[in-house]
Amino acid sequence: MILTQLDLAPDELRRHTGWELKPEGLCKDERCVLLPSDARTDGRLDMTVVADCLGMPLVHDERHEIWSLGPECGDHVLTSAELPAIVLEDVDGRPFDLASLRGEKVLNAAWASW
Repeated sequence: MILTQLDLAPDELRRHTGWELKPEGLCKDERCVLLPSDARTDGRLDMTVVADCLGMPLVHDERHEIWSLGPECGDHVLTSAELPAIVLEDVDGRPFDLASLRGEKVLNAAWASW
């Protein structure tokens, strides 16, 4: 879910993620998660608190001033939106660091024979 601000109306959260604000907390299907009282201000939800309670990643793109929430993935989440260091061999067997392309548009095509 892409966010342009970190406070969200409960109905927007429900519409985009299926998590609904109820008296017992945030609920989805038969699951409910307690929500701290500081998660609500003026009827809106603080998405930093919600993300923490639901174990969902919340990643910020400073350049575009947007955030990405989710998905639910059982504790297997990215800690940032940064690409890890990747060094591959070129066609001549020499190491090639993808970081050398920073700032360039890159198309990475992968193929496997199976």
